Amino acid sequence: MTSAAFVPAPQRATPPLAVLAMGISDRSFTGPAKDGENSTALLSRLLSDAFDAFDRDQDVARASLFRAVALLDAQQVRPAARLKALDLGVLAPWQAKKAVAYIEAHLDTPIPIEELAALARLSRSYFSRAFKATFGCAPQTFIQDRRISQAQTLMLTTDEPLCSVALACGFSDQAHLSRIFRRLAGDSPHAWRRARLAAPHLDA
Repeated sequence: MTSAAFVPAPQRATPPLAVLAMGISDRSFTGPAKDGENSTALLSRLLSDAFDAFDRDQDVARASLFRAVALLDAQQVRPAARLKALDLGVLAPWQAKKAVAYIEAHLDTPIPIEELAALARLSRSYFSRAFKATFGCAPQTFIQDRRISQAQTLMLTTDEPLCSVALACGFSDQAHLSRIFRRLAGDSPHAWRRARLAAPHLDA
């Protein structure tokens, strides 16, 4: 079993930030930083401007949000890439890469969604929505799929008993592994392992 394929959300016919693409400076909406205004105060003002403008002019609201994100993450990703991510509602490439790398490195331990969201510098709810839009499934579903895929690899390449395989892949015990494995792979771990070892040509 392989992990969920990367399925980016389709682009909208008219980008929400088209006004920026037309060359109108975002400063014409929110204005430059005021004298003595530090980054925290500027961020607060940009978010306030976005909320105030949301119902009457979504282009203004999005322009403020764009500047706020750029302010928070200027060192992590180019504004154009962040703009595209905001427009599509998906994770930016660096966010997706960090999330997947963390999942792969921690398959043997609990992986709270809050930790993944923190790595991406997003709220839990926004991260979950963006993750699903990026990978085509919810974070927990993706994690479960990767655990089962890892379990299959261990079952075919080692002689470890299923109880050890279960713990190595983040399941609480063999029964937990068996329940999830049967649901996703359509067979019990023991039967699946026996069939593949007897007929190596079978697809995993």
